[in-house]
Amino acid sequence: MRSVLTSHQPEHSGSNSKGHYMRMSAKLSLTALAAALLLASAVGHASAGRLSSSNQNLRLTFSSLEFGSESVTIRCPITLEGSFHSRTIAKIARALVGSVTKAAIKQEACVNGKGGAFNGVERYNGTTTPNSLPWHLTYESFAGTLPNITSLQMLVSGFRTGIEAAGVCNAQYGTATDNITLSATREASGGITGLAPVATQNTINLFRRDSGIACPATGTMTGTGTVMLLGATTRISITLI
Repeated sequence: MRSVLTSHQPEHSGSNSKGHYMRMSAKLSLTALAAALLLASAVGHASAGRLSSSNQNLRLTFSSLEFGSESVTIRCPITLEGSFHSRTIAKIARALVGSVTKAAIKQEACVNGKGGAFNGVERYNGTTTPNSLPWHLTYESFAGTLPNITSLQMLVSGFRTGIEAAGVCNAQYGTATDNITLSATREASGGITGLAPVATQNTINLFRRDSGIACPATGTMTGTGTVMLLGATTRISITLI
């Protein structure tokens, strides 16, 4: 009787081991598959979280940028030059991504008065302006449905400018908390085709009134510009990576 029990014991043990091995193999396969899917998802999200610029150095040009208010409206050609800190930009709201290192107003071409950028060179109210550069450039948001981005929004902050309207107002605008949201229109291939202040996010505040009887407390910026590679007429392109 004992020998019978002994003869069947190894066969029973082997069957259990084989089943256990198969179950373990199945579990390991499922775990590996889940890990692979999780890794693929993580890589996809990481890629969708970044933008790439064709160039770091850029020039923003406005043939006519308007400072508008109830009492004063002045239009001037303005050029801004600067760069992104990296050609790769994280899509994180209010992340510092670049700076404006040069701001120039073509004062002789202004209409209804004169503007002066505080760049250490231009004249405002009879004196040379102090230098408020560099101005900060931060990422704000995008419009469209990924991967088809139709526009990108950037903030410009840290700026200071002066306006002169004879007999009406000489004043400085741009406080520490002011920023202007610029929206860059993007075509399907990635090229930036235009640039404009966002209508509801472009208010700048009075910093100091130097003279005049009707200096507005606030003003808004309006105009359409272009974005080009610095020193060339090549468009900047932004792609999703």
